[in-house]
Amino acid sequence: MKLTVKRPEEYAVSVWAGGKTTQLYIYPEDAEYAKRNFLFRLSSATVECEQSEFTSLPGVDRIIMPLRGSLHLYYEGHGEKVLREYEQDSFDGGWQTISMGRATDFNLMMRGVKGRLEVLELAAGQSRTLCNQAGEILAVYAAEGECRCTSEESLLMPEKSLAVASEAGTFIVQNNGDICCKLVCARVQIA
Repeated sequence: MKLTVKRPEEYAVSVWAGGKTTQLYIYPEDAEYAKRNFLFRLSSATVECEQSEFTSLPGVDRIIMPLRGSLHLYYEGHGEKVLREYEQDSFDGGWQTISMGRATDFNLMMRGVKGRLEVLELAAGQSRTLCNQAGEILAVYAAEGECRCTSEESLLMPEKSLAVASEAGTFIVQNNGDICCKLVCARVQIA
């Protein structure tokens, strides 16, 4: 199975009303977020204001997870949710959403596809085999620490890098440091 690793210097960064957003990956890869012609998008945003309003994204299902800090989300007419680090919530991107709290988050945005997020914690030297199913894209984000991905070749994943597998098969992730490594795995069924 072929893996692609994207490093932080390769990401596109833009400004939104509450801070900065970093596009980690978009599918199809020639899609444009501004045109809303993606099937899914992975991003990490900083929420730098104590209160901010999320961009309205009708027709987009979202999953959000704070990586640093916490968020108190108010979904107008749909309740509220408090999220601590590595907790997640799914919501309709068309809902008017107000966020309270400063944080760095991880976002999965989907249009007409289904996906999920999972957090893996690897102790020093620990490894785990990940399986990617046919018709699925698996992206692994090194949220804390660095790791090594091994499939056809061994690739170093520095902190804040992203490994993407779009073919069926297995690969191994191994903590490459001497402290706990936290990975966020996004699985999206595209076929």
